[in-house]
Amino acid sequence: MHHRLRRSVPALTALGLTASAAVLAAPAAQAAPDCGRAPVQYSVDGGAHWTNSAAMAGPAGTVQVRLAGEPAVGCDYHVSLASYTTQGATWATSGHHTQLGRATTTLNRAHYRETLDVSGHLPPCFGELALYSGDGSYDGSDSDNPLPRYPDEPYSGLAIATWNGGTACAPTPTTTPTPTTTPTATPTPTSTPTTARPTTVTPTTTTPAPIAPTTPTPTTPAPALPPATTTPSATSSSPTATATAAPALAATGADDGTLTALAIGAVALATTGGAVLYTARRRTTRS
Repeated sequence: MHHRLRRSVPALTALGLTASAAVLAAPAAQAAPDCGRAPVQYSVDGGAHWTNSAAMAGPAGTVQVRLAGEPAVGCDYHVSLASYTTQGATWATSGHHTQLGRATTTLNRAHYRETLDVSGHLPPCFGELALYSGDGSYDGSDSDNPLPRYPDEPYSGLAIATWNGGTACAPTPTTTPTPTTTPTATPTPTSTPTTARPTTVTPTTTTPAPIAPTTPTPTTPAPALPPATTTPSATSSSPTATATAAPALAATGADDGTLTALAIGAVALATTGGAVLYTARRRTTRS
């Protein structure tokens, strides 16, 4: 009996020691490291200056982030940068948010620095930028990712830095579109083709009107000058001849000076003739 107990004690002792070591080792293998909140710093000027200020200076489209200090082994830290349009320049007046873009990275001991870029999604007017711990989208896609809206901040307690600001957008001019009228095509009726009868065209002959002959107008010759009549007068001792002036003639193209000279010559001839006739009669009476 004693021999059996002596043989069993060492075996039981070894079994107890093995079980105790297994119990002690199990919690140590399953325990996760306590990483805590990410000790993050950020830079908006390309890494020239680093800060952990909660107020971000300006709407930076690219933000560099890095772990400050020595992170624990096995710890991963998610960091995100989100861009939103808002209805006001401050958090209290920001109103409704609309997410424009988001960038996320994971930092650890092997990868402790990274650049987050949302420069292609910056707010054009009033807006907000949020740099926070975690990889939540907070874009309003579901109940686990609600949009920020004052005073509810979904990344409350996780925010590293935020920015609110901007100016109001210019009003969009209202234009009345001019209605475009689409012409309606009139369908061409379908008809049975018929054979057209030939049409006889009677030619029309135009007879030219006769041209009346032109009768030349005769040229009227100028009338001849009537002979001058001389009436002798016997009442005086000196013979006086009365000459009848020639009637005025219409001009027929002769020179006025020539006609005047001819008239004066005729009067002189008549006067001379009258004087000669009177002298002859006196001589006959005296004889």
